[in-house]
Parts: sequence; C-alpha cells; structure tokens
Amino acid sequence: MKRFVSVLMFMSIFFTMFSAVGQAAEVVPKLFLNGQQLKSDVNPQIINNATVVPVRTVSEGLGYLIDWDNTTKTATVTHANNVIKLKLNDNMAVVNDKKVKMDTSVSIIKGYTLVPLRFIGEQFGLDFEWKAVEKEVHMYEQNKEPTDPTEPIDPDPNLPVEAAGQITDIYYSGGSSMTLNYEGTVKANKPMLLENPKRIVFDFPNANYSSNLSSQFLNGQVEVNVTDSTYLQGYRYSLFSNTPATARLVILIGDNTGYVMTEEAGKIQISLMSAADVPGTPPITDPVTPPSSKVYNVVLDAGHGGSDPGAASVLKKPEKEFTLSIALKMKALLDKESKIKVHLTRTGDTYPTLDDRVKFAESIKADLFMSIHANSGVSSATGTETYYYRDNSKAFASVIHKHLIAATGLKDRGVKKEAYKVIKQTTMPAVLIEAGFLSNANDAKLLFDDAAQNKIAAELVAGIKEYLNVK
Repeated sequence: MKRFVSVLMFMSIFFTMFSAVGQAAEVVPKLFLNGQQLKSDVNPQIINNATVVPVRTVSEGLGYLIDWDNTTKTATVTHANNVIKLKLNDNMAVVNDKKVKMDTSVSIIKGYTLVPLRFIGEQFGLDFEWKAVEKEVHMYEQNKEPTDPTEPIDPDPNLPVEAAGQITDIYYSGGSSMTLNYEGTVKANKPMLLENPKRIVFDFPNANYSSNLSSQFLNGQVEVNVTDSTYLQGYRYSLFSNTPATARLVILIGDNTGYVMTEEAGKIQISLMSAADVPGTPPITDPVTPPSSKVYNVVLDAGHGGSDPGAASVLKKPEKEFTLSIALKMKALLDKESKIKVHLTRTGDTYPTLDDRVKFAESIKADLFMSIHANSGVSSATGTETYYYRDNSKAFASVIHKHLIAATGLKDRGVKKEAYKVIKQTTMPAVLIEAGFLSNANDAKLLFDDAAQNKIAAELVAGIKEYLNVK
C-alpha cells in the first residue's frame, strides 16, 4: 500500500531538500501522476520558497481543460464541477467564484504558466508521496468512497447467520454482459435503479466473496471502467454488510438501458440492452426524434484560435489550424442540407472566449453544438475521445463517437463525461471531440492530412444527420 504524506509535510520535505542550493536548485525532481511520469519543457522550480510546476503538465495528465485569455492574462482550468481562475502575477486564485490565496503568484517562464504545487494538491484533490532516494514526486488522484444509499436489509431468519453463498468471480464478459460465478446459494434482492450517475444496484444477502476476490479490494471495493460497451459504463463490487453478510454489485449504465438476468447453477448473467429491447417491454418512442419538416440550427465550434493556438503538434502546426479546417469542411457539406443551417463560432484566426461561444449558441437557440479539438499528451498517447456533460447530450455523443472512430481509425478511448464549459453551460445537446493526439507523430500526420480531414468532416456530418434523423 502506498504511504501518503500530508501536503504540508510534503512541502516541508521538498523545501528542505532544496535549502542548500536556494533558488537555483541543481536537483530537479521528476513528477509522476498516478504512476506515469509527466513531461514538460519547463522543470519544477522554487519561487519565494514555494515549489511551482507547469499547470498544463499536471492538468493535461488529469485531462482538465485549460483556456488562456491573453487579454486578461488569466488561465481558466475546468474539471468536473470545479472552475479555477489563475491570473498572472496575482497570488489570489478564484476557485468556484471564491477567492483563495496561493503561496506565490502565477508566473510565466518560456511561455508556460507555473502555479504552486501545494495549491494544485489542495484544489484538485491529489495525494502526494515523496521518494527521497529517487528524487521523485508522486501525485495520486484520491479514491472516492462508495456513495450508494444504505438501504436497510431485512435478513431472512430461516437462513444461517454465516453466509449461505460465496461469490468466486465477477467479470465483464464482452458485449454488454456481466457474469457472476458463485458457490452455495446466491440470490439477488430486487435491484435498485439510481440516478446521477445512472446505475443499477444488486444486493446479494447472505453472500460474501472468496478470498481471491477479497484480496483485490482497494478501500473496500473493486472498481472497473468499461470503454468498449454501448450500455455498460463500468462496475464496482464490495461487501455492503458483515452482519448479515451482504455482497453488493453496482453497474453503471447509459440512458434508456434495461437488463435481463439469467440464472443457472453457480452462475448469474446480467445482459444490458436498450430498454426497448427488454422482453415484455413496449417499444419506447425516442422523444428527441425531431419532426421531418424542421430546419435545425447546428453550431460548429472550432476550438482555440487567435491568441490561443491550442496544443502544439509534433509537425509544428497548432491545434487551432486543425480545428478550423475541420469546421470549414463540415460547413461546406452541411450547406448542401436543406434541413440543417450551420453556424460557426469562428471563420478565421480569431479567439472568441468560451463565454462568447456559449452565448452565441444560446442566442440562436441552436439544436446541436459541437466543439472540435485535438489532444496532447506524452508522445505514446494515441486515440480518439468524445466528451459530453449533460444527460441530454449522451446519445448525441455516442452517435458522433461511432462516426469519428470510423473516420480516424485510431484507438477508441471512449465516450466520457467532463464539465468542459462549452458543453456544460450550453443547454442543447452538446459534445466536444478530441480527434487524436497532436503530440503523437502518427496521429498528427493523420489529422493534418487533407484526405483524412475530408473523411473526418464527412463522418461527423453523417453523425449529425443520423442523430437528427435527416435523410
């Protein structure tokens, strides 16, 4: 088990290490996030007795969205429900509209924004481990405790106090199915369907886990993410109660998802599917299917632009060029559709703020919003991602991601939920795509290839038409 030290103790050790060499420290620590080393052109530094690190290095490792406003010299970092504003040469940050004092002000060195490491730890919820021998700083995302409601369990008095059954294996068996193997007697209570996030909770009274499964628990549970299933987002299992013994399985699901449970000796299988396909369930009419006579307003947002170049490509071409090229190619195709009217947040090398982009989409009462981006990370990172935030955007994200994967042929990194401002604060179905990694030579070569861009634009247009049911 990792031994975490408090942020204050960590900083004390960190400063002591550098006390002999002062501001011009010769020993530069290596930064690791969740076990993976973070790279940057600017090393961690000590300014005013505070250790500062490039905010982009940490934030991109975690997948946060960064927006730099060159006019106000302010960096806005967004993750989940947290929005942090950091202003150049100002030691007061604004965290979710509240002012928070930092150890030292934000600075810029070689074009990189540097912020206090202690501040990052406190605001982004990181744990720290200092490895003195290796001169390494290890940061970890904190594990979250289960938040499912604790519904009281009424044990069957006819069953013995000891567990009547033991679960020996739980696994994702492909498609959209979960398999549970057991010994003895294992029966599920009536499942609970819960929201935010959508999940199905199965409790198995008078059942526990084999020693093999129990040994894999971390903070009382095993948690698994699933990225290659339409209906299954992930699952976790834990021992919900010791007296009586009660095993719990939580399955994270998408919208309009149903299930069928089949049982045989020693095995339970839970198959997820569209709610309309569950046997005995009447067909569900999709309420978002628009009438065929409507003309839809679709906003295409070419990410970054102007003073904000976005991610740098290994080909020395900025992200803003890729995003605008895709948006213009899509507009040329959508202009041929009589039932779709396309609107661009920018048509040239300009920088509308994130607020401007949101206000623009809202002002025209857009039916759909798509923000176009390309990713950046370590040189080995590759693949395509599609993001959504609100529930009314998930179906749109799934359709667009299917077409985007078909266009790029890159690694499928899945459909993910994230509170990026342009897809959080808009009200219509909205997605943000990350077509590939400009920091990867193969991805970058593909994304800046004209033929590949034409294919990406065509597939994204096909996804929009499919979602809107435009023939």
